[in-house]
Amino acid sequence: MNDILNYSLKSLNTFKIDVNADRFISFDNLYEFLIFAKENKNIFKQKFIVTGEGSNLLFTKDYNGTVIHPETKVFGVLNETDTHYIVQSEAGLKWDDFVENTLKLEAYGLENLSLIPGTVGASVVQNIGAYGVEVGDFVDKVKYICLEDFVIKTITGNDCQFSYRNSIFKNELKNKAIVVAVDFKLNKIPECNTNYADIKRCISDNVDITPMFIRKAVIDIRNKKLPDPDIIGNAGSFFKNPVIDKTKFDELLLKFPDLRYYDLHNGKYKIAAGWLIDVCGFKGFEHKGAAVHEKQALVLINKTGKAEGKDIKELADIILKKLKDKFGLSLEPEVIIL
Repeated sequence: MNDILNYSLKSLNTFKIDVNADRFISFDNLYEFLIFAKENKNIFKQKFIVTGEGSNLLFTKDYNGTVIHPETKVFGVLNETDTHYIVQSEAGLKWDDFVENTLKLEAYGLENLSLIPGTVGASVVQNIGAYGVEVGDFVDKVKYICLEDFVIKTITGNDCQFSYRNSIFKNELKNKAIVVAVDFKLNKIPECNTNYADIKRCISDNVDITPMFIRKAVIDIRNKKLPDPDIIGNAGSFFKNPVIDKTKFDELLLKFPDLRYYDLHNGKYKIAAGWLIDVCGFKGFEHKGAAVHEKQALVLINKTGKAEGKDIKELADIILKKLKDKFGLSLEPEVIIL
């Protein structure tokens, strides 16, 4: 376990913003950390955050608090039936390594979520999703440290209140829990999800559609569309796709017949935020070393590697104002701005 003061977070955020935290605590042994936490309860009465790879964070200044970084990575099968595996991963395991492990096990369902940055613990907090799949669809249970009594507790997937990029850990249990492990219920029999157009374009008549094929297709799509954060600082999709009612949808469709959207079949429509930003002419737009990615307008990048967090936030604000003026829509950041 590490407990370090004035710690640089540059390697722990994918925008590569050079900021420091007042205190940094990392651990690879859950029970050692639990003893430490019980003896240092005051940490959790002050400002703190829990981070994985920092792939969903934008630091606009030094973090005047404590950063807690789980590094526990144990993976294994808890149980199985004729049709399913119950697979558990500790919170610190890199998400894509976990997805790869499940497919090697022939446990299926998460292949559409391949190559998403971050950790297993962060995946349930954010309810990550891509290509028609959300992680919450497969969560059986989540183990977490309750920061009120420092006891490890378990919550079922059904009680996690999963919704679009949201969960109980961002609401009712915010700053009250540290996710330490997740159990996933995965299929033994493949049920490949090929609904998204990008995946359909990868399919030809002579292709055997398997979960591993889907994984490889998704990795190829993401590599072509999205910049590698190890090379160009970014946090993937910066904004959430806005969800609107039918009245607003009909209004937009009348003005913009080529509007890109997804019918949620509940009277609501999810609008493609990347399309909105692209229509406003922002692809490739630069601001103080930050920029909108030229291939995917939903991604903001630290183009020069020298942009500060506040510069990237300014770029986001410029985009938000333009979209509000043109479409009458307010976009919510998917990235957490600190």
